[in-house]
Amino acid sequence: MRTVLAAAAGLLLAGCAAPPDAARSPSQDMPPAAAVLSAAAPTTGLSASAGGYWLVSATPEPTAVRAVDYRFQVLAPDGSAVTSFLGGDDSARVYAVRSDLTGLRRTVPANLGEGVWSARLGELDPGLWRIYVAFAPDGGPGSRLLLSRTLTVPGPGETSPLDPVSATASVDGLTLRLGGRPVAGRPALLRLTVTRPAVQLEPLDGGYAQLTAVRDGDLALAPFTPLTPALAMAGGPTAEFRGRFPEPGAWRVFVQFRTEGQQHTATFTVRVRSR
Repeated sequence: MRTVLAAAAGLLLAGCAAPPDAARSPSQDMPPAAAVLSAAAPTTGLSASAGGYWLVSATPEPTAVRAVDYRFQVLAPDGSAVTSFLGGDDSARVYAVRSDLTGLRRTVPANLGEGVWSARLGELDPGLWRIYVAFAPDGGPGSRLLLSRTLTVPGPGETSPLDPVSATASVDGLTLRLGGRPVAGRPALLRLTVTRPAVQLEPLDGGYAQLTAVRDGDLALAPFTPLTPALAMAGGPTAEFRGRFPEPGAWRVFVQFRTEGQQHTATFTVRVRSR
């Protein structure tokens, strides 16, 4: 059954040492070296630090929230702000996921200069969210990092339980099926098919659909890579994705795709086996 959330007075970034009503400088959020070394594995996205890099908020805390413009910095191991990403400014991605897995935002951050980045997340329902930044720092080790912080959107709200495991979903009059038998820690191939009605998948952010998986409970995030082009299968237009679920358990899978100029988001609950 639904649980009513308490109203929050403002926007709260979890894990910050500064008082809620104080503006913070990046140095106030810098962790000791031991914290960097003990950070969660970057493949789960459950830490604000990984590989010596540190995610800090650059947004003053408002007293009310409508559309969220989340501003942030990524600090390098030497304490300097990262001003460019490997592959260009548009190679990074920002995700916002609500704690009960009822909401997802996925966007490309804009470079505001001097190492400050802006992610326009639109309107977020009141409640607890986790904000993830996926990037490869220019001049860094070359590997892609996934860092995150939690965020509380003020106002009364409700949480919902996770939907039952199902390989089918319906959204905006479309019926979809998700195929695959993922095992934790192993490469996974997932296949999305629009079973009815007959529609054509249109390009979206470098693929014919985008798939993001988030684990129920701890909110570990696993971005998947779309394989192109979209396939014309007998059962309907199909898009494939390759990635890896780092841990077993119940995962909410968000699939974003476009048909006839309209963007849709379908959700599935997938059970990932341990072996």
